[in-house]
Amino acid sequence: MQLTMPELTAKVTNAMVSPSSPQSAKIAEQICNRIQKEKLTPGSFLGTVESLTDQYRVSRSVIREAVGTLRGLGIVTGRPKVGISVAQGDIASILQKVLIPQMSQQKGWMEIARFRVVIEIGSMPLVVENIQPDLLNRLQEIVFEQSELLKNQKLEPEFLLQEFAKKDMLFHEILLTAADQNLISQFHQVVVNYFQQGIQHFPPPTDLFVEHHQQIVDAIKARDPILAVERMTRHLQPVLTMISSLREH
Repeated sequence: MQLTMPELTAKVTNAMVSPSSPQSAKIAEQICNRIQKEKLTPGSFLGTVESLTDQYRVSRSVIREAVGTLRGLGIVTGRPKVGISVAQGDIASILQKVLIPQMSQQKGWMEIARFRVVIEIGSMPLVVENIQPDLLNRLQEIVFEQSELLKNQKLEPEFLLQEFAKKDMLFHEILLTAADQNLISQFHQVVVNYFQQGIQHFPPPTDLFVEHHQQIVDAIKARDPILAVERMTRHLQPVLTMISSLREH
């Protein structure tokens, strides 16, 4: 079942709160639980600092700190003398704020890498079902462009890696766009932005990368979702292998 925006924000915030969290964090969690339970939509009024102070029986400073945390996550918005309301849903913004601290550690980067694999493999049936001819043609063009990059022996290895990686990310971005699921596309865009920070772990690009992309395109052209999933899984296997090797160090 697809989560609503209030439900998603509640889950995100709950994941950040532990039993040892300060009082303001627990109040932030309670506010998110209210948003979820009452299924409040963007713009719904939550109250003033004064009314929330009475409702949760804590000090004004605790409420201000809790609201500040939720505002920073993009969950609520507020104006002086007006009060606090549920913010307009922006999944990408919330994900960015949650993922930024994750990226400061290698373990967090590996989790995001795994996240990317799950999204891309799981979306292939939707890509096969919904892709439009113009996007399919663009995928084929990228395969050709990557092949031409590898043939150019005048390119410096570092430049080649950067340019090849840009086209690789574009290839996968188009795939998720073709799935015609806005939520999936937003998740993927945020994940890929941070995943790129680990480019130094990637091996030099080879013809095998291009071959895998061509095989994925061919499976989509054949309208074969099972084959598309199989080929995407094979293509992303090096990512899982890389993660495993990093975990061992």
